[in-house]
Amino acid sequence: MGKRMDEAIKRYREIQEKNLLGGGIKHIERQHGRGKLTARERIDILADPGSFKELGSFVGTTSRRIDGRIPEAPCDGAVVGTARVNGRLVMIHASDFTVLGGSIGAQHIIKFAKPLEMAAQWGIPMVNLLDSSGGRLGYEDVAMAGFDWYFRLESLYSGVIPQITVLMGPCIAGGAYLPTLCDFLFMSRISGYMWLGGPRQTQAATSEKIDRSIGGADYHMQFSGSCDVVGDNDEETIKKCRQLMGYLPQNFKEPPPPWENTDDPQREVGVLADIVPDEYDQAYDMHDVIEQLVDNGEYFEIKDEYAKNLITCFARFSGQVVGIVAGNPKYPGSILEINSCDKYYRFLQVLDAYNIPLINLVDTPAVVPGESQEAVGLIRHMGKIVDVYASTTVPKISIVLREAYADAGSMIMGGLKSMGADLTYAWPIARFGVEASGLDYCKIYGQGIEKDAYPSYLNRSREKVDVYDAAHSWTAQVVDEIILPADTRKKIIEALELTRNKREKLPPRAKGHSTPPV
Repeated sequence: MGKRMDEAIKRYREIQEKNLLGGGIKHIERQHGRGKLTARERIDILADPGSFKELGSFVGTTSRRIDGRIPEAPCDGAVVGTARVNGRLVMIHASDFTVLGGSIGAQHIIKFAKPLEMAAQWGIPMVNLLDSSGGRLGYEDVAMAGFDWYFRLESLYSGVIPQITVLMGPCIAGGAYLPTLCDFLFMSRISGYMWLGGPRQTQAATSEKIDRSIGGADYHMQFSGSCDVVGDNDEETIKKCRQLMGYLPQNFKEPPPPWENTDDPQREVGVLADIVPDEYDQAYDMHDVIEQLVDNGEYFEIKDEYAKNLITCFARFSGQVVGIVAGNPKYPGSILEINSCDKYYRFLQVLDAYNIPLINLVDTPAVVPGESQEAVGLIRHMGKIVDVYASTTVPKISIVLREAYADAGSMIMGGLKSMGADLTYAWPIARFGVEASGLDYCKIYGQGIEKDAYPSYLNRSREKVDVYDAAHSWTAQVVDEIILPADTRKKIIEALELTRNKREKLPPRAKGHSTPPV
C-alpha cells in the first residue's frame, strides 16, 4: 500500500471517528441531561443489530453565517442510511440535535429529501427520527430551508411507501407539517413537542401565554388527534415504531408481511357471550372482545387516547395482518362524532393504500344530533366516511355484535352490504334500526306534528329489526349469515381466506382521487 493510500485511509478514519461524536462530548452530555438519546443511539434501537449502512457520512455543512464563518458540522446534522427492521429493509433519517441543534441547512435538506426519493424508487419504508430546531436561522441558506421541497415529496409518495416520523424534539412553525404529512406520527412524552406557533412565537404575535405542554405528546394524542402513538421516552417510542412496522408492507404493491401463526385458527371464543351483555343498554369494553379474537391476544392500537369511543388497531388472524375498526360502548356508548370520524377516515385510508383488510366490529348506535356537533360539520365528517368506505377496495368484513343503527352503525360500519361490505355476519342478539331511542314521539310531540300521520308512522324510526327478520329476506342485503359468538374468530379467518384474491377496480378518473367532503 502506497503513502497516498495510507494518508487517504487515515483521513477516512479520522472523519468517521469525528462523525460518531456528532457535535462533541459536551453536546452529547447535554442531550442526555435532557433525557434524550443521540441520533446514532436512536438508530441502534430502531435497526436490527449491525444492519445500519450509512449514506452521505462525509457530507459537511456549506452553511455560511451572516458574519461569513462556516461552522464545523459533522454530517451537517443528519445521519442517513439503510437498515433492516424485523429483517426488512428501511431507509432512516435521524436529525442530530448535538450538531447546530439539528437545524436544517442546504446539505441537511438534501440528506433529508433525496433518501425519501430513493426509498420510494426502491420500494422501502421511510422512517424519520426527528429532533430538529427547524430552519437554520442566522445563516445564508434559503428562508424555507428546503422544507417546501420535502413537503411536496411527502405528498407525492403518500400511499406509495410507508412514511413514519418519530418525534423526539421540538417541531415548530412550517416544520410541523412534516410529521403530520406522514402515515404515522410517534411522539416521545419526555421530548416531543409540535406547534405551528410555539410559546414564544405565540406570545410575540398575540400576547397570549401558552404552556409548553400545549404541543406535547399527550396534548396531540388526546386533543388535536395529530399523534398516533405516544411513548414514555425515546427508547420506548422507537421500540413501538419497530412494533408497528411488523404490520406494514414495504410498499403499496406488496401485501403486509405474513407472520408465523401460533394460535389455532379453529379456536372457539365462547367467553365472548359473557363479555358482551345481552342487555342492549349495558356497557362493556370492546378491547376485551378484540383480545379474545385476534392471534395470541396481541394488537397494536392507533390513537388509543383520542376519540376513545372508536377503536382503530392492527392485529393478525391466522398470521394475516388486518385493520380493526370497532365501536367501544364504554366511551360513551360507541357513538360516532367528528373526532371519531376523522380517526376512522384516516385509518381506512392507510388500510386501503397498503392492502390491509378491514374488520368492523359493530355495536354502534346512531349519531347524536345537536347544535354543538352540527356547528362543527358533523354532516361532512360523516360524509367523508361514506366516501372512503364506499371507495375502499380491500376486503371488508363486518361482525354485528348487538346493535347497528342508522348511518353510523348500519352504513359506515359495514352493516349494510350495498355500501360495499364483502361479508357481514351478525350474532343472534343483533338488531338493526334507524335510531337507538326508545321514546314514543306521539307522547312527546303529540299528534299535531303531522295531522294525518298515524302513530305507527311517527314511531317508525325507533323500531328495531331483529337479526332473524333481517336475515329472512336475502334481498334486504343486510346479513350474509347469523353466527354464534363462539365461532366469531373462525368466521373472520374463513372470510379472510375467501376474500384473499379480491380484485376491485374503481371507475376510471382523469385524476387518481375523488372529491370527498373534507
